Amino acid sequence: MVLPMASTTTKKTAAAKKAATRKPAKKTTAKAASTKKPAKTTAKAAPAKKAAAKKTAAKKAPAKRKSKWESRAVLRMVEPGSQVECILCGERVKFQAKMRHQQAICNIYEKNAWVRVDHYHYPCYKEAKEPYGPAEN
Repeated sequence: MVLPMASTTTKKTAAAKKAATRKPAKKTTAKAASTKKPAKTTAKAAPAKKAAAKKTAAKKAPAKRKSKWESRAVLRMVEPGSQVECILCGERVKFQAKMRHQQAICNIYEKNAWVRVDHYHYPCYKEAKEPYGPAEN
């Protein structure tokens, strides 16, 4: 008695079976895609959309500055590599690791437009009677 041999064409691998059972993807044209109806929204999704719309509306309107720009001074530590000179005494504002000096940095505005930045040693700024107001930290 002769046993029939299993042919290689009748055996399919798992990958081949899956590929054979898959449906081919439908190709949509640009015209067909544009005529599709939008997905229906549920009642639960509507409040979320309204809340999101309120958040984006708040972001769109930035606050406008109504006041004029005024010259001001801030107090900062002198950083290493500083190459600026004090406006009052003319000496360089130097960094010294053990001394921890401070400087007054002043933004100068004229006719509501920024003009320049002035640097002072903090004692020199006090000596000049704080020409741009008290230095903020």
